[in-house]
Amino acid sequence: MAEEEENQEEQGDLPKADPKGPYRYLILIIIILLVETAGAYLALDWAIPAPEVVEDAPVLEELDDDVFVPPIFYEELAQIVFSPLDTRGGQLVSLTVVLEVDRDVVIEEIGKKHSMIWDLVLKTLEIQTVEALRDPDKDPIREQLQNSINEELQNGAVEGVYFTEFIMQ
Repeated sequence: MAEEEENQEEQGDLPKADPKGPYRYLILIIIILLVETAGAYLALDWAIPAPEVVEDAPVLEELDDDVFVPPIFYEELAQIVFSPLDTRGGQLVSLTVVLEVDRDVVIEEIGKKHSMIWDLVLKTLEIQTVEALRDPDKDPIREQLQNSINEELQNGAVEGVYFTEFIMQ
């Protein structure tokens, strides 16, 4: 029995073996990865600047509605004289047409296409009847003129057609 006790004491006195498995340096590896990740984040944050916030320019329609914008007129279509088709030259009509446009660019475009716009207005007015020309409002005529002119324009539109002088003989 004494021998058994000595064997047990010898086994108890043996030093424990160091763990040499794959988990031996796991905590050290995790700490090193965390330090490298933090260093990389700080380096990239310093090297790459934050994106600039660019405000979009306000669209013209989004500006204050209370601001008065004076209308823009094209007044060069003065003194158009024609004879309606149904009168066969028996009556003459003399009028001045003023076009309201939405932008200054349209004024320049109409100025360049003055002869063509003049012909469009004259053709549209010549096919009208005397009754339509005697109507005080002349809304259908204005709409026809506006539509035919807007079909030819590329940089904007005519918003209104006005007759400033209207003489029928």
